[in-house]
Amino acid sequence: MGIGIMVILWVLGAVYLLEMIGREEEPDLVIYSYESFQSYGLGPAVIPKFEEMHDVKVKVVTPGDMGTVLGMVNIEKDRPKADIIIGVDNSMLFKAVREDLLEPYIPVNIGRLDPTMDFDPGHYVVPFDYGYIAIICNGEMMQERGLDIPGDLLDLGSDQYEGQILLLDPATSSTGCSFMIWAASVAGGNHSSFFSDLADNANGRVLGSWDAMYKAWRDGEAPIAISYGLDTAYEMMSTGTNNTITVVPEHQGYRQIEGAGLVKGAPHSELARKFLDFILTDDFQSEVYNNYMLPVVPGVPIDPMFDEYGEHAVSHVEPTTSEVMENYEDWYQAWREAFF
Repeated sequence: MGIGIMVILWVLGAVYLLEMIGREEEPDLVIYSYESFQSYGLGPAVIPKFEEMHDVKVKVVTPGDMGTVLGMVNIEKDRPKADIIIGVDNSMLFKAVREDLLEPYIPVNIGRLDPTMDFDPGHYVVPFDYGYIAIICNGEMMQERGLDIPGDLLDLGSDQYEGQILLLDPATSSTGCSFMIWAASVAGGNHSSFFSDLADNANGRVLGSWDAMYKAWRDGEAPIAISYGLDTAYEMMSTGTNNTITVVPEHQGYRQIEGAGLVKGAPHSELARKFLDFILTDDFQSEVYNNYMLPVVPGVPIDPMFDEYGEHAVSHVEPTTSEVMENYEDWYQAWREAFF
């Protein structure tokens, strides 16, 4: 055999090998989500289960908080790279629908879902967990600074909290968006004035993601922040202490209900639908405690510490998706005028 032919065969073989390696490394399903989906452990707990169940490879991409995720999917809309978005909640769903990012899907096991958690009449997302937006306080810092523990949401506008609060940008953070909607719902026609008071008390400390805000709060940058009703339970479970005071007003509750949606034009839509079915199984729901959130399927056991140290409300103020869509621009414009 001539040297030229041998070289050609060697090159072709190398190209074939590289193609095979590329195929082996290419994921079967791509999920976009927020950072703590991976860092807090829900992703690492459920993704391997699904991979083993279907003998597939799943790639999870976490570019930032949910506003950033939706922006990334919107940029890629003409040639989608993601199959599923995990974390589209009842505060940000309207953005995904408005930008035509998701394809409706009703899971085969939708009957397992708690009907009170089904916030999306268009079936663009499948709910997977929920938690109460809460005011969290560092008990030691509050005592040292002589600050009262806020009794309700509107107390955060008090002059005593000037420079004492960390907040979140509602444009980038789903937690921040939920808080803005919660605040506007409670303040009603006075929401613009309340936002101005919040801006004074935050003193410019408005962070882009929950992860960044929570780290800043843990580092002592301010004694008050916006987080979740299970934060005291999280502290007890992770450190054995309970210096975190979590406030969820009994009759002003706002449930952040998180969902997962099928990206419109998803490259692997058939497998993506199987994942959305998987979300409502016990294999997935039994792991949502890793997110320090609660399951949306009734009867799934929760950690006793969640009952002992978690805070929740008796009645709720969260508006419907259509009400959020109708009022969001007004609320957000008032927020921007107050903070920027």
